[in-house]
Amino acid sequence: MLKYFYTEMTLQKTLRNECELQGPGFIHNLDTRVVFTPAEPSTGLTFFRSDLSGRPSIHCRPASQEPSGNCTILREDSASVAVVEHFLAACAVLGITNLAVEVSGPEMPILDGSAWAYAEKFLAVGLKTQDAPYRKYILSRPLFLSDGEAALLAVPSETLRFSYLLDYSQRPEIGCDFVSVTPELEDLSESLLPARTFISEQDALTAIQNGSIKSTDESMGLIVRPGIKPELRMPGEFARHKILDLMGDLHVLGKAVHAHYLGIKSGHKLNARLVRELAARFP
Repeated sequence: MLKYFYTEMTLQKTLRNECELQGPGFIHNLDTRVVFTPAEPSTGLTFFRSDLSGRPSIHCRPASQEPSGNCTILREDSASVAVVEHFLAACAVLGITNLAVEVSGPEMPILDGSAWAYAEKFLAVGLKTQDAPYRKYILSRPLFLSDGEAALLAVPSETLRFSYLLDYSQRPEIGCDFVSVTPELEDLSESLLPARTFISEQDALTAIQNGSIKSTDESMGLIVRPGIKPELRMPGEFARHKILDLMGDLHVLGKAVHAHYLGIKSGHKLNARLVRELAARFP
């Protein structure tokens, strides 16, 4: 059973060996190669843009997180890397806290639109526990954030829990759903990591027209067409992917904050605000 790591231990981890993945990105549709190299304790997750002059580094930390509606972007100076959330979710679930990530383009590969390909690769090369503690905190006071109809809450809880209320009532093919995940009681390799990103066909076409994305390749996730219910990998896959995104975005903190997190129609922008609030509360 693959559980969320910090419910069981609080030591840092890296990979045992170097590995790589390759594939097109969701936004630019450019073929991108990513090399993951083990890193020393307390160095964190650091991206290196191998396609840019000087191979600039981008550290995974709240100060680098850039609010975005469709994905998580990390930026330092003029260098950035986008769509990092699925990779970060895999790291969060496996407990990977230190890694050098060399990426040959402006975004991480989307792969199948989930976090499983990253986790599967990391499990294949093996994880290495390091002799250094990973900071863990328990939330003692609630946090509430909102943006229009969307809201994101973090409330004290003895059990780590992630919940999400999905409301796409205007898109009946997606619909409304509520999912709650208790990581220490579930096998996340089945209940969360394979959950794919999704977009309605109408929204995808609009995004292509305004240049936000370059492709609607169905191998990169779920393209939901009018009047057609997509075949899902698991019950509640849409809401589960929202939880996956939240877990990945929270990994930007570089520390674990134990709470019950509840998203209501929320996304990456509110996730980024929550990360900033938690970073201020637990410096």
